[in-house]
Amino acid sequence: MDPRGLKPPPTTGDRLEQPVEVIIVNPLETDLAMIESVLAGPAFKLTSVVTAPDSAVAAWFASRGAERFDDVAGVSRLLPGALLVHCGEGLPPADVMERAAAHGLSVINRDAFSRYAREAASAPHGPLTTEVVRRYRRLLEDYFPTSRNSSTAVKLASCLTEATSLWHAAGGVILTGTEGVNALAVTAQRGVDLQRDATIKIEPGTFLDRCINRGKHEALTDLSSEEGELLPGVKAGSALCMAIKSGTSTRGALLLWCDLPDAVSAEDIPPLTLFAYYIALLLDVDDLGDRLGENLVTDPLTGLHNRRQFDHRLHQELLRARRYTLNMSLVVMDIDNLEEYNAACGHMLGNLALSDISSILLKGTREVDLVSRIGGDEFGLILPETNRLGALRLTDRLRSEVAGYPFPAPENSTSVNLTVSAGIANFPSSSGSDEELLAKAFRALDLARKEGQDSIKLWDDKLEDAE
Repeated sequence: MDPRGLKPPPTTGDRLEQPVEVIIVNPLETDLAMIESVLAGPAFKLTSVVTAPDSAVAAWFASRGAERFDDVAGVSRLLPGALLVHCGEGLPPADVMERAAAHGLSVINRDAFSRYAREAASAPHGPLTTEVVRRYRRLLEDYFPTSRNSSTAVKLASCLTEATSLWHAAGGVILTGTEGVNALAVTAQRGVDLQRDATIKIEPGTFLDRCINRGKHEALTDLSSEEGELLPGVKAGSALCMAIKSGTSTRGALLLWCDLPDAVSAEDIPPLTLFAYYIALLLDVDDLGDRLGENLVTDPLTGLHNRRQFDHRLHQELLRARRYTLNMSLVVMDIDNLEEYNAACGHMLGNLALSDISSILLKGTREVDLVSRIGGDEFGLILPETNRLGALRLTDRLRSEVAGYPFPAPENSTSVNLTVSAGIANFPSSSGSDEELLAKAFRALDLARKEGQDSIKLWDDKLEDAE
């Protein structure tokens, strides 16, 4: 424990080695002053903006050397570690978060970014911008909210670790609940040993009541004279309590404490609200996934992108191919005899076979390609900047690997070989909308099935007359 209590670490010579590249998405004219004040410091470098052309906002960014794009998918410089600032209302859209995750970008919203402006104004030479940005970026890069590589509990614990270690706090907890309730659940803890799944009662008029039911951040500067405990088993000298806000609602509280009185002040609150924002983002992502009844970006059985993401990406890639006169190929693939395999081996092994085929497709494609499960035994592959011949060669190699794969079988049973058939459609060889391109790929798949199992058909618009 630092004897000074909740204080940032020394910052002599503490500078980001390189400025953080910033991409601004959908800014308003009212955001420009705030953006200007943040970018005035050495910590950030503006590179791109996503906004409508021929507007005052576009002209403002052009005068500062930023490239303009119509959407995030078109941004030419998506480098790991860059900061994507979403200026729209509420949670960043799923497509923005998915693309950011794929490229290793950090995402924050307008409110979080504006806090950097307030930090720069109140403490232009202080530690907040450099050290808080570094830790917040690391948190987002290692534990991106929509990432399936770790659970929400792990991400919350990591957030609490960053916040407590940044201020050398004796301990901290993340409490979650809803406005109007009389108890909060302990969802993460550090420096204290509360019972698992413990709840903390909210007494009227207390700091937790003000935090949850009024959405107030609070610095509790001197708790030394208090007879009661801050939390069960916690006797603190001073503490900070930040409301976890999602839109106009309060979802919980981030509570940090130290042993000494007068070790915190209201000035400690603004940078820590960035971590409260991250917690709110995690909770919003979980809620959104629950409302959709599916994972936000992935199919739970195979780990591939789901149909929702496939449809969105197909639309975006076709727009990109048209805009820049590029090739793009689309493959739809179907397992020929999965029902036979399920009958012989059981549905549990059938699910394992689906997972194995998914792994074959992922390993055999590039990072820029999108592999999705778009139906029960159907897969969709979007291949940017790939011509007809390239798509045919790739699909044939994947078909061959599936046909030769030793799929599992029960003991004393003969394994059923699994094969796939595929249909391919290409832009610009086959023009039209994304729905039409997908329909042509499925018609090519139907033609492949007619020729027998383990086959591929490349769509040609001339085939339409022969159908």
